This record gives sequence, structure tokens and C-alpha cells, in this order.
Amino acid sequence: MEAILRFLVLAALFVFPSRAQTPSVIPLSSEPHHHLVLHNQYVNVYHVEVAPQDAVLLHRHDFDAISIMLDDADVTVHASGRPDASQHLSGGQVRLQPLGYAHSTAIEGNKTYRNITVELLLPQKDESNLCAVVVAGQPLRCPATQAKQESRWVDQPQFQTDRTTVSLVLLQPHQEITLSNPAGRLLAIAVDGPSLETKAGKSDARTLNAGEFVWIDKSSDKSSAAQIVKNVTDKTARIVTFNLRD
Repeated sequence: MEAILRFLVLAALFVFPSRAQTPSVIPLSSEPHHHLVLHNQYVNVYHVEVAPQDAVLLHRHDFDAISIMLDDADVTVHASGRPDASQHLSGGQVRLQPLGYAHSTAIEGNKTYRNITVELLLPQKDESNLCAVVVAGQPLRCPATQAKQESRWVDQPQFQTDRTTVSLVLLQPHQEITLSNPAGRLLAIAVDGPSLETKAGKSDARTLNAGEFVWIDKSSDKSSAAQIVKNVTDKTARIVTFNLRD
């Protein structure tokens, strides 16, 4: 009997530590670097900030998500069943993190990692690249660049599904654009800042810092069906827009 007990104790010393070393996969909403800043029936918007040499914990995506980089960053992505991937990410870059994807991200170098992650809560299908490689391995289907109002801004479509179109808008210095979506709802995220001011109708203007956003819902309040965004600096300002169709 004593011999059996010794065997069980020794077996536990080998088995239990190996299990403890296996990291558990948590949902995105529980990852401590992701801070929820907007929730409605269409999107969850998370602000993400990670110090240099820290890491985003292993987590899974329960919805299709679009990540928007606010700054350049060097990272190493760890995903189950795949080799580690070292990546250089650029400010303004749009990336797809699809439903079911699980990964952790180590922050390399000496720069803080900052992004905005938008979960698309309605089912998405027919994902395709437009003017940027968002879905790996797919060709670009880039329409002609949309230069409007004497090039006050340029709209560069990045990615689309049957319900959503994501675009990068380049707003020229001291110019303004009216944001609206007659087909549904619109989310606009400032990549640069503080460089933008926004106002709806006669309301007071407010400053948008990098990572801050405007939510426009034509069905809830007519006064918020459109907003004017102005670049108040001498440099081009970047805005990422999500046109969400009913």
C-alpha cells in the first residue's frame, strides 16, 4: 500500500505541472488589455493598449472582428497549430480577425501597442479585399479611388462583407467631410489625433483624439443621422469608417 501511495505522489508531480503550463483560451471580452468603449446590437468596440515587452493573452474571437492600428508596432503572433509569426504593423492598417480565431500577441521593441478592435455582432459572409490585403490569400478588388469635392478627402475602401464596408478616409488639412449612411449605421474612428473636430447639426464641436469615434444611427435620432468632421491641423488626418447595412 505504501508503495502505491509513493507511486501516485510521484505521478502527480509529473502530470499536474504539465497541465498547469498549458494556457487556457479566454474570450476576447475577458482579455484584460481590451477595454469596451461601445456596445450596441451591431458592434462591440474595444480600445487596446499594451506596454512594450508585454503581451495580449491567449484569447478567442467569438465574432468576426476588425482591428485598426493606431501606431506602428512590431509583434509576434502565437496561434495554435501555426508557426509563430513576426509582423510589422503600420498605423491605419486594417486587419481581419475572423470568428473562431484564437491567438496571443507579444509586443516587441520599445513602443506601446495601440489599436481599436471592432467586433461585428451580426453574421458576416462574402468577405473580400478591396484596396488592402485584409483577407490573406485573396486578390484585391479595388474600385477607382474616390476623390470628391476637389480632393478635400480621399476614400480608400479596404474590406467588405455582405453587411459591412470598411474604408480608410484621408481628410486633407483644414477640410471637412459630412459622415452619414442612408443605408443604415456608420462608425467612424479617428486614427490620428487630436486633429479632428466633430459636430452634429447645431451642437457644439468636440475634439476627437486618436482612437475616439463617432457612432451614427439614422433610425434612433434624426439629429444624429449625420455629423461633420473637420481636420483642424496642417497634416492629412486618417479616419476608418464602417458602413453597416441593414
